[in-house]
Amino acid sequence: MLIGSAWISAPVSAQTDTTSTDSGWWKGLFRPTDEVPAAAPQESVGTPTAEPAAEIQSDTPSALEDTLALPILRSAQPATFSWSLPEGLATLDSLDKADPKPLQGYRIQIYFGDLQEARAVRAAFRRDHPGEACQLMPIAPNYAVTVGNYRDMWSAQRALRDGHVGSWKHALVIPSAIDLPALR
Repeated sequence: MLIGSAWISAPVSAQTDTTSTDSGWWKGLFRPTDEVPAAAPQESVGTPTAEPAAEIQSDTPSALEDTLALPILRSAQPATFSWSLPEGLATLDSLDKADPKPLQGYRIQIYFGDLQEARAVRAAFRRDHPGEACQLMPIAPNYAVTVGNYRDMWSAQRALRDGHVGSWKHALVIPSAIDLPALR
């Protein structure tokens, strides 16, 4: 070793390769937790010593390095999880499931007026178009007859223009809550 301009020779001790021996510290990392690794015999000055943390008196870097070199053996426990939902949230959740929000879309209004005439228009529409949805909606003091369940305005206007719902005088497309589509 060179100190200043003078060469000083230090005593050299024999060091062993811990990666090739059976008692390497790293093998304890891969053993099951019930086995305790055997302590390696201290053959040279260069190998770290394993001391419990309570016996370390100084905070020198070599003492801290020795404690960090110890393998950490812990028994693995399965994680547990419990979920508790507050009563207020549970009530809100059940109310939402019982009465879901309707899907917003468009319908074609084919009549607006008194109740007797609205019922007659609804009966005539159901007779002519049995596969199409038809609703009688009260709008005080009158009633409206609406048909169809369209997700967008263009499909409702196309159905009205092409005559899929028949030809009705003063029919118009209105925004409305629609029924959910049928599952196939």
